[in-house]
Amino acid sequence: MKILSNALLTTTLLTAKLSLLTLLSLLTLAVTFPLLAAAGPESQLSANAPLVYVNKNIGFNVKGYKYKQSEFPCEIDSVLVSNLIDRARTEGIRLESIATRDKILNGVVPVLAIDIEQLVVGGEKNRQFGTKRDSNLPKVQITAALVKSKNNIVTAKHTCAIMTLNQFTPSSNILDMGSNGATVCSATRKCLQDLSKDVVEWIAPQVK
Repeated sequence: MKILSNALLTTTLLTAKLSLLTLLSLLTLAVTFPLLAAAGPESQLSANAPLVYVNKNIGFNVKGYKYKQSEFPCEIDSVLVSNLIDRARTEGIRLESIATRDKILNGVVPVLAIDIEQLVVGGEKNRQFGTKRDSNLPKVQITAALVKSKNNIVTAKHTCAIMTLNQFTPSSNILDMGSNGATVCSATRKCLQDLSKDVVEWIAPQVK
């Protein structure tokens, strides 16, 4: 009886040990790979997701001004295109940035083209284009065109603006909004996030 009791005790301990090892293994896997399952569906687009090109050469169409694209302040052109691509992915749209003439004029894949019509980045007059504003808070107005073919072009104006930044302490530096590390450029990027959301919501029903 004593031998049987010892055998049962040994079996129970082994079972408990195996259960504990199994639990530890599962916990290790959960800690090691928690983001893979969550990130997978977001980062992957469906094979039949609609493809849209976006011309990364943002135009500058403000009357009375000549402005080189390479001089855009706060990198608003590259930031806007990047925001559009990220936002489109969340809407199930494959947005691909292009710059070559053959892809822009491809005639098959819709092309999103953007012209900036008003731009405020900073309080000085030489950083305000197409609008009069005393505030140095950012404002960006664009005309977006969705080109499906030579005879099928739809346009719409979209605007984003930062009207108040109460949490920031004003500074005499036009690129600095105070001691909290906020700058005109960081506020402009927030504005561009709102703008990209509006543009993607506009094109989504037209390409799906």
